[in-house]
Amino acid sequence: MYFANCYHHEDRDHDAWIDVIFGTWGAGSDRWDDHVSFACRVGPVAGQDQPASTLVTAGLAHPDGPLFGRKLDREAALRHPRLAEFWQVSDFILEHDPLVRGHVYGR
Repeated sequence: MYFANCYHHEDRDHDAWIDVIFGTWGAGSDRWDDHVSFACRVGPVAGQDQPASTLVTAGLAHPDGPLFGRKLDREAALRHPRLAEFWQVSDFILEHDPLVRGHVYGR
């Protein structure tokens, strides 16, 4: 599952914050003890011509609870075995979610 918060800035380029939750689905919240969340900010980065993705702390705009499970900060995410999977999902969102893609890339 993912959440994408798209921010419209009047004085600079747009950015999006993407939270991705991995874990068991199809069961009640009492069975979500394996949930783990990653997040990235996608937007302008100094020295880059195109928007770039940077790891950030997951779930900052959402309350703690079983849905987000363990919210990883940047350091924990960099060491987590599912990091490559997170980047695959993030890339998929940026390529296939028309709202997020249009917001970040203006297409």
